[in-house]
Amino acid sequence: MVTKSKIAISTAVLLVAASAAFAKDSGPPKLDIEKACRASEKAVSAIFSLTFDIFASCMSDEADARAKLEKDWASYPTADRARCIQPKEYLPGYVEWLTCLEMVRDVKAMRTGQPGPTTTTDKCPVVRFREDGTIMSATTC
Repeated sequence: MVTKSKIAISTAVLLVAASAAFAKDSGPPKLDIEKACRASEKAVSAIFSLTFDIFASCMSDEADARAKLEKDWASYPTADRARCIQPKEYLPGYVEWLTCLEMVRDVKAMRTGQPGPTTTTDKCPVVRFREDGTIMSATTC
């Protein structure tokens, strides 16, 4: 009896984890961009006196970033998405996420083929990279 309940619980946990993984791979999470853009508009308006429509500009930028994220979603490694896509942060946004993913991609591309310093006489910190550009180790001095 106990074994059946353990199997049932394990199966349920596995199904929930699999569905969460599938949902994460289907595209970026949905955000209430209108709320974020209204908050941004309010904060900027409190500081500056601007003549253009901050809200409309924000909505346009976020929609463009969302479209690019959806288009390129499968090309971003899962680890990079996990690092950059943080929907529970204060006022998260598609522009922020897209920028993060592009920066991670670009840094890895710059590091590709550069294994990093291999001796302790190099300047600190010593950072060693894998061939794909990810950090293998970092040593402080």
